[in-house]
Amino acid sequence: MAESREAFDAWQSRQNAVASAPGGEEERRGQQAFLFTGCALCHTIRGTPASGTVGPDLTHLASRRALAADTLAMTPGALAAWIADPQSIKPGAKMPRIALSADDLNAVVAYLGSLE
Repeated sequence: MAESREAFDAWQSRQNAVASAPGGEEERRGQQAFLFTGCALCHTIRGTPASGTVGPDLTHLASRRALAADTLAMTPGALAAWIADPQSIKPGAKMPRIALSADDLNAVVAYLGSLE
């Protein structure tokens, strides 16, 4: 993707920023589920205690067009499917299946979906 220098600099500045705080109750619940169910052991979200180095940095996940190494479009449904069972989408992926309740899965998707 080609951008003007100004557009690139603005994008880079946004990407270097820490994640914004969760805005609503569901996003706050999702952040807590993310931090305490194992996600934060592998992933980083700058500005939070999540500082894993095995998986990708998710600080601005929602600003991406795709996820799972461009396997899926960045949509709430695709993100939920990926989190719920990554091996069914991309066999051999390093991401393990994390047992989340439906409510926690929806909350984590809402939280990650807020990270632009």
